[in-house]
Amino acid sequence: MRRRLSRTRYGVTLPEVLASIMVLSVIAGSVTAIYMTAMQTWYRGAAETYAEQKATWAVQRMAPDLQQGMSVTAASSPYDEVCIAVRLPATTYDSGEGVHLNQVGTDTDGKPYLIAGDWAVYYRGDEYGNIAVHGDRIWRRYVRGSDGTTLKQQVIADHIIDNPDDGTGSPKAMFIYWPDIYRLRSVEVTVTVEEERGNRSAIRTMNAELALRNN
Repeated sequence: MRRRLSRTRYGVTLPEVLASIMVLSVIAGSVTAIYMTAMQTWYRGAAETYAEQKATWAVQRMAPDLQQGMSVTAASSPYDEVCIAVRLPATTYDSGEGVHLNQVGTDTDGKPYLIAGDWAVYYRGDEYGNIAVHGDRIWRRYVRGSDGTTLKQQVIADHIIDNPDDGTGSPKAMFIYWPDIYRLRSVEVTVTVEEERGNRSAIRTMNAELALRNN
């Protein structure tokens, strides 16, 4: 007589299904939490980086004009803290060397002097290029010295906000003139930018005192 072999088949019980779901939920929750934490860290780092880069670039863009300018003039109140005009030397382009060279004249005593050229005007303004004490952009306007025609206008930094408190209860001025506005020897430039990435924001302030070599 042949013996019939039987094999027991096991199914998945409801408690096992529920336990598997719980384990998978814990794993998915942990992965999601790690991902969200990493994204928040990335957003915060990106906001800090962009804010610092923009504030730094704004100051660095002004530096050569202020330092090499033949004269520096502050705007009249109430814009003296957010607007400055720099008279640049006239230049000619040397195609052989591939550089711009200052134009030099000679006075009646035979002494050389720089020939005045156009103006570079830096100011805080709105999106349309109008000067504004609390504007969210810094503009550079290149103005022809002979007739005041605007030759070029561009934003060098956006997302500008008021500088931190200067200790008097008011925001620090973007431009501070040393020793004063009438006896200019240097200009202290302070720029603050607020950047947002995702739901994270960062504020960075850059500051530099620029000596006026030709003033």
